[in-house]
Amino acid sequence: MVEKSKWNKVNIPQEMLDLVDKYLNTDIAKQKGLKSRSDVAILAFRQFLEREGIYAPKPLMKYLNTYEDHVKIWDNRLGRVASIYFKEDKVLCDVCKSDECIHVGFALSIPEVVKALKIT
Repeated sequence: MVEKSKWNKVNIPQEMLDLVDKYLNTDIAKQKGLKSRSDVAILAFRQFLEREGIYAPKPLMKYLNTYEDHVKIWDNRLGRVASIYFKEDKVLCDVCKSDECIHVGFALSIPEVVKALKIT
């Protein structure tokens, strides 16, 4: 049995590649984290497939559970669990080692978490 490659090539006009290369040198591309032609192509394909209703991206975060002193969430981007600890008036994410990160923000947006931890 022949194993399929995880990557394949797509031919596009040189004019379009030149535009992609020009775009990659802009501050906007850098801000979006786009570093290569592949990054741009994947983003374009993904956006097209989403618009056509064929591709549904995974949510960035998923709420797992609330415990007495912390909340567990799954980070699809990192492929791991993040625990957000609440102690007295302090919050700490065990992944980012921060009290102001995307994990903390997500945890504090979950009504069940706010209610269970009695955060006002």
